Amino acid sequence: MVTGEKAAARHAAEEPESCCPVCLATAEGRPECANCRWTLEGPAVLGPLTPEIRHAFDDRLASARRRLDLTAAARAAGYPGRGVPERLTRLEALLRGGPPQSAERDQVLAELADDLTVTDLPELLPDGVVIEIGSRGLRAVTVRNGAEQAEATEWPWAELLPGLPDSADETLFCLAGGVGDRTTSTPDAQEPAALPATVDVLASRLRGWAVPERLLARLTRRFPQARTLYLPPERPEPGPLRHAGGLTTAVCRGAPDVLLAGGGQDGSVTVWKLWQRSPLASRKLHDRRVTCADLTEDGLSVVTGGQDGAVRLWSFAASGRVRVLAWHDGWVNALRQRGGVVFSLGDDACVQRTVLGAAGAAGAVLARVGWASATALEVTGDGRVVIVAGSDGASLWDGRNGARTGRLTAEHEVACLALDHADRLVALGCADGVARIFTLGTARTAQAEMDGHTGPVRQVAFGPGGVLATADDAGTVRVRERDGTARTVGTHPDRVRGLAFTPDGRLLSAGADGLVRTWPLAGIHRTDSDKGRP
Repeated sequence: MVTGEKAAARHAAEEPESCCPVCLATAEGRPECANCRWTLEGPAVLGPLTPEIRHAFDDRLASARRRLDLTAAARAAGYPGRGVPERLTRLEALLRGGPPQSAERDQVLAELADDLTVTDLPELLPDGVVIEIGSRGLRAVTVRNGAEQAEATEWPWAELLPGLPDSADETLFCLAGGVGDRTTSTPDAQEPAALPATVDVLASRLRGWAVPERLLARLTRRFPQARTLYLPPERPEPGPLRHAGGLTTAVCRGAPDVLLAGGGQDGSVTVWKLWQRSPLASRKLHDRRVTCADLTEDGLSVVTGGQDGAVRLWSFAASGRVRVLAWHDGWVNALRQRGGVVFSLGDDACVQRTVLGAAGAAGAVLARVGWASATALEVTGDGRVVIVAGSDGASLWDGRNGARTGRLTAEHEVACLALDHADRLVALGCADGVARIFTLGTARTAQAEMDGHTGPVRQVAFGPGGVLATADDAGTVRVRERDGTARTVGTHPDRVRGLAFTPDGRLLSAGADGLVRTWPLAGIHRTDSDKGRP
């Protein structure tokens, strides 16, 4: 006599009896699936196969299949941690039985979040020869002091696992263990033949993903001396952002999400969370073109300046209130917000200082810098040193009393300024197409130069470890590496209006055409250290 439970299983499963009906893994005669924990041999139920037994089993099997697929879809969309809701919505269309109810989704996401918090995940790759498993495949790299020392050797999943779907979403779904409409299980990934002979660290950013977990297990057996650990999930590649009216200025800050704020010709300001295409907020703040902007440290407000001479604070993520901080006679050419204080530089050759916490307080003139020094402005993180620059070079001012404290000799008109995160290095973008690097507080002449531009350098930005990025009127974006070598990483079809590094080392450039481009740079890997030397 065949038990009712076994008969129901045989009826419901389209796969051979040797495969798990939930995840399609080989059953191998076990009472429970080693992959998804589905019970393959249930308790005996004597008697015929009744409709009630069959329906109960069908419901339980369908629920287990949907749960497995939904978990895989959530992992493939970046959960837990840096999930992308839009990608999860697309992946849910692959689930057996159709998209889930919101309660199903919330339960799975909550369980994944709980699973992540029980383990302390390091942000940086440890030092040594590292093999890292990520959403794009396998990579081998040497790491020292949290930074990659050379170009990584990479093996994409398409090379390790032939036969993957053409769709990027479906590929991630399969790697995470999703089944969908497939009738056979996903095979194991092949180990590359050219792996390093010695490996110090085996790191995976795909904790819980079926295929990467099996690959990690095999690599662990191959390199038993290597330290094995999990890293936080990779931040998804951002989709292209475009501001329809074009950008006249742009600024980026991570606090804690990476935010991008851009101003337009019509006086409007838009704020995006960088990894999402839809803006968080947009509002018209100026009567004419927006000329400069900066995000506050808490990521809740943006400070902007315009051709109308106004400096305004917009609390886009809090009250929504717009407040006028200062007025300049002429355009506002540059501004910086540091430690709750806004410094602004205008056509009137004045640096104004406004304390954000002083309700209703207007900006006060900190220093009169002269008409030839009213182009660019930078401020140290503690607000103690203000650097202004223009056709006569760059000068240093005390951010508290407005006293002039020194000069930086550039010998050419300065179009832009940038400080590194440690407030140690300052770069001047000059009209002769050269960026000159100084050590703040010691040298008054440039200690290093970066050339290669055919026109004035209009944007400069420091990245991790003293890496410097520059851009010019022709839209050319260049990078000076830690060792002093410089190269062109790409071009925009128009002038670059904003240049910034994200906390994980990606370079962002915003063009006058409204396009925001992302440049992943080799040799920079999730480090906040700024110990580079010019």
